[in-house]
Amino acid sequence: MVELRVRKSLPEGFLYCRASELYRLVGEPCLIHLRGRSDKALIVSILLHGNETTGLSALQQLLKRNPELPRDLVIFVGNTRAAAEGLRRLDGQPDFNRIWAGGELKEHALAQEVLDYVASCQPIAAIDIHNNTGRNPLYACINHVDRRFLTLARRFSETIVFFTEPHQIFANNMARYCPAVTLECGQPGEQAGIEQASQTLEFALTNDFAESQLTSTNEIELFHTVARMTVPPDSRIAFDNDIANSATTADFTFPQAFDAWNFQVLPEGTPFAKVNLNNDQARTLCVRNDAGRNITDKYFRLEKACLVTRKAFSPTMLTLDERVIRQDCVGYIMERYPLSG
Repeated sequence: MVELRVRKSLPEGFLYCRASELYRLVGEPCLIHLRGRSDKALIVSILLHGNETTGLSALQQLLKRNPELPRDLVIFVGNTRAAAEGLRRLDGQPDFNRIWAGGELKEHALAQEVLDYVASCQPIAAIDIHNNTGRNPLYACINHVDRRFLTLARRFSETIVFFTEPHQIFANNMARYCPAVTLECGQPGEQAGIEQASQTLEFALTNDFAESQLTSTNEIELFHTVARMTVPPDSRIAFDNDIANSATTADFTFPQAFDAWNFQVLPEGTPFAKVNLNNDQARTLCVRNDAGRNITDKYFRLEKACLVTRKAFSPTMLTLDERVIRQDCVGYIMERYPLSG
């Protein structure tokens, strides 16, 4: 059992440290509850994935600009041990953004303690800050199509993604108490993502963002994730400029720069991956919808040894990081989501 620690002040060095140094400063995951003029708290989570460092950088900027806080700020510092190694998660650890809906592990118990604590803090908003390993525009994610959620998400980007699975993420479970969003801030260290995340935090720290503040949805580009693409976790993965003629013996060979396809429309007939059919234990790319049903055949067909798109669709979160593909997923499939007003 990991006991939740709640700090009432910033640890010395927090404002200038690197993410890799947080384990030395704070040890295991903890909450930092900083008092402000209002006790209605802004909840912020950082480093649920240890190699996604923009959250720390954005918070540091915010706190340097606001030594006296307009409202309480409650910070959850996540996977510090993985951050020390520069990894999303360590082998043997669960994904810290999949522990928020109950379970048997000590990390699930810790997550419930965090939720119980922040629920008592009159939360006005919750913001979870992430990075992508592949190339993506800055975008925000919501789990409820609600004008308060849209208002908060729009402060970060006009590109917003609505999804309901995976349901075990931090923002989805914070949405019981307040508007909650996930900010996807591009790749770690990119200044545009750090600046935009910091400005969104400041907005939430100083505003109540009532529904009336979102005067129109015309400026919002809303997508809905409808499926998740995965490969077996022990798959051998490679990348090649010409996947159809690739000589690699990997289980899956993806195009060399296929993360450039994120938020683009892939036409029907696009070669997406080469599959090693000579493997005694042939691997398959699996596409599952939110209900967990296998719908691979809806989106892909096999032509010789290549998986080719059966219909046009827009992917997101495609990455060239083999470890992330095995630990999490290849990416998601999206559709446009209509908004009125």
